Amino acid sequence: MRRRNRKLNRRFSRFTVNTAGIVALLVTAFSMGMCYCLLGMRCTSIAQELQEAEKSYKQLTKESERVAARWNELMAVDRLQEKLVRFGLEMNIPRADQMIRMGASGRPLPGQIAVVRARERMATANMAQNSSDAPARKRTARAKIR
Repeated sequence: MRRRNRKLNRRFSRFTVNTAGIVALLVTAFSMGMCYCLLGMRCTSIAQELQEAEKSYKQLTKESERVAARWNELMAVDRLQEKLVRFGLEMNIPRADQMIRMGASGRPLPGQIAVVRARERMATANMAQNSSDAPARKRTARAKIR
């Protein structure tokens, strides 16, 4: 009597469908758990960075307030008058029509009376300078020709 080959009777896989499903479930659960832990650690590190940024923001805000208070103290009108007297400068605080407010671009803001007056003064000064420089220009032009 011949022996039967037992290997042929085995199924194609050692694992049954139930075992393969359980392994797949365990691998999925493990990978999801690792993702959860990694995301938790990342959230914790972001929270720490945020706390440090908030702390630095509070310190900078306090420092800014101190500097602004110091600046306001230095620029007080009576304090400026005191310094002007101490250094012997005969100056007064400018009138509203003497002040020119500048924009962020570095140019005067439109619609200011002082800007119009300053341009008029510059135009008259340039005209006066041009008229006084005319004989000197003629002399230099003649010297270049010779």
